[in-house]
Amino acid sequence: MDRFSVRVLVLGYFCGLDVVEDTLKYFFTTRLGNTRYQLADGSLLCKDVPIARTGTQLYADFELPDLEPDTDGEVVVERSPDEVFSEATLASFEGMTVTIKHPEDTQGNIVFVDPDNWRELAHGHVQNIRRGEGEQSDLMLADLVIKDTDAIAAIDTGFDEVSCGYDAQYRQLSPGKAAQYQITGNHVALVQDGRAGTRCSIGDSMSNTAQNWLKRLRTAFKTKDSAAMEEALNNAPESVTGDEGTGELPKAININISPQQPLPNKDPEMPKGGTGDEQIPAWAQALIARMDAMEGKTADNGTDPKKEDKPTGDYDEKDEKEEKITGDAAYKAELIVPGIKLGDAKPTAFKRTVLASADQNMVRTIVGDAEIKKLPKHSVDMAFNAVAELAKGRNTAQHNTGDAARKSSGNSIADLNKANTEFWANRSK
Repeated sequence: MDRFSVRVLVLGYFCGLDVVEDTLKYFFTTRLGNTRYQLADGSLLCKDVPIARTGTQLYADFELPDLEPDTDGEVVVERSPDEVFSEATLASFEGMTVTIKHPEDTQGNIVFVDPDNWRELAHGHVQNIRRGEGEQSDLMLADLVIKDTDAIAAIDTGFDEVSCGYDAQYRQLSPGKAAQYQITGNHVALVQDGRAGTRCSIGDSMSNTAQNWLKRLRTAFKTKDSAAMEEALNNAPESVTGDEGTGELPKAININISPQQPLPNKDPEMPKGGTGDEQIPAWAQALIARMDAMEGKTADNGTDPKKEDKPTGDYDEKDEKEEKITGDAAYKAELIVPGIKLGDAKPTAFKRTVLASADQNMVRTIVGDAEIKKLPKHSVDMAFNAVAELAKGRNTAQHNTGDAARKSSGNSIADLNKANTEFWANRSK
């Protein structure tokens, strides 16, 4: 074993690297199932997915117009192992695009992915293409890396079978029968009912325990039940938080890294858009978007949340007086926005400022698209407490870096907080 492989194996033990002999090795932050993992950038890795098989498949005559169908207007196409597992065929699928359903033109014809439409159609890619072994020796396997939240949600809402988009040549054997050869891959589509059936599908679905817990958390916020919110936050299932120990699923080993918090927005306004997932806690990033898709666009009671009356604030908030921010509020504010300047302020107004100045991806995990300034006092209190709990786990999260990014100095958390405090002090002058 070379020095690089030894180092990879050591990193895998400490950092959550999936080490499997004779296959690619992946770094992951959360294990979501036996074959599903959350990668460091928040994308979803689906390992060992069968994307094609040998044998026969049935086509309608209009799908293969150059072939002579049988009396029922159908063509049975044979795929031999020599063709499916040829070096050229396997290589042609390497790195190809993952799409949601097969792209089609206005006439319903399948469209291939190319440089002109890739940005519009791509939701991820496939890699590590190989032939299966043992009972899977008739299957072409791949690892799917899903980069888009819509595609991640689609998988959990039924688009968990796969169908390959490819070009091929056909040899007529007899009326209604043909052989396929010279297969060249173009894309792999997430579909609900693939031609190859359930054998070509993505394994593992999000556990019922995790789904139920997340639904309780969101319901507690919507119903303004602070006790239920606290109970849910204190009893998150291990399969959600990724904590070490026994749980529903095996756990990755995570390395603790000093946090690098984003600077607060100059205008503390809740942004309406944004797709960055870097700061969302690992478990929330993997589940929140999917629960939104599974719940649909209505609230838990079946009503349209857009039609609900928007609260404008509690009667007792206007009676609050400015006071020095100390104790629990100061501690939680420091968790949410390290280095934030503490002074005299009205308690609820201070919490609104902290939430508006915090990482909005994390805040939206709790409040959705609600405007902080329009939330009633009790909702602000619950959101403030919940975001503080999420912020506790954020210190172990990876943060995106680039060539132009500030290099890590190896400072302690105390040093970083001191630097942030100085920044806020200078900014207020």
